[in-house]
Amino acid sequence: MFVRNGWYAAIWAQDLGARPVGRVFLGEKVVLFRGEGGRAAALADRCCHRAAPLSCGTVDGDALRCGYHGLKFDAAGQCVEVPIQAQVPPGAQVRAYPVHEQWNVVWIWMGDPARADAALIPELPWLDHPEWAATPGYIRIEANAQLLIDNLLDFTHVSYIHHRTIAGDPREARIPTRTERLPDGIRTGRWMIDMDPPPLFAKAGGFNGRVDRWQWATWKPPSIVYIDVGCARHGTGAPEGDRSQGISIWSSHLVTPETETSCHYNFGFARNFRRDDADMSRLLFEGSRDTFLEDKVILEAQQLNLRGGELEGLIDVATDVAQLQVRRILDDMIRAEAAGSAPVPS
Repeated sequence: MFVRNGWYAAIWAQDLGARPVGRVFLGEKVVLFRGEGGRAAALADRCCHRAAPLSCGTVDGDALRCGYHGLKFDAAGQCVEVPIQAQVPPGAQVRAYPVHEQWNVVWIWMGDPARADAALIPELPWLDHPEWAATPGYIRIEANAQLLIDNLLDFTHVSYIHHRTIAGDPREARIPTRTERLPDGIRTGRWMIDMDPPPLFAKAGGFNGRVDRWQWATWKPPSIVYIDVGCARHGTGAPEGDRSQGISIWSSHLVTPETETSCHYNFGFARNFRRDDADMSRLLFEGSRDTFLEDKVILEAQQLNLRGGELEGLIDVATDVAQLQVRRILDDMIRAEAAGSAPVPS
């Protein structure tokens, strides 16, 4: 089951160019395309004539032409041309999905179009702000989207899965987190004082001694996690608010269900230091990608032992607080949708 009345990341804006892109979101085949005028659009990836995938077609002006028999569809899904005849048959249309481009992301709304309010898109200004440099990437994971959300809200796994990339001090595994309920989400995190820096951050910040680290993750429904993460030289005032002797990164995780056992993972680090340094961008992109590929391995292995994202029959431990609260909120949202009431928490 999925929350349908919510904004999901369809694709990084930079990755939607002249050619249509076919993807599956929440079990539905969708084609994304950008018209020649620059506006993004999303249609059901199934021509209403003979069911050919429209993603096999071409962009024609601000419309999409089917690659099988040439029927042309505008951004609203209406067939506006049938090359073989003068008249367009009644009912010649496909479903169109609301999309909105913001924060360098093309967002899609899979539910009731009347509820597609762009104001509900989470605030992610570091993804397109000139004072931040972002390094976006994409991975498809053969695991339920909620398993990835669980992973992102669980800092204790870092010491075991990511010891070659973002884990630094072995003591990290025993440092507890604090979780709080927000009006529209969940926040969890911790400070780690006087620690060895993780390899990736040691390279990025040039640290050669102990650091004070922070990790604060925020989840916004239905499936966005962003993490305020970084470290500063030990004892320079970071816990009190002075991060001038360190590096700050917004780690963004835009998770979109594909099926019950697969998901799309749009990720990226955004930094406010050495913004024009191509080598730093490459280091952080490759470092984040390698880190998240480590997650992909364990999540796909985990999925083979589960049915969808269910945790039936498994135990919980203290560090599962954030994940369990997220799951309860999503369950409530799904029940509310089924009952026809408000789709998002207030």
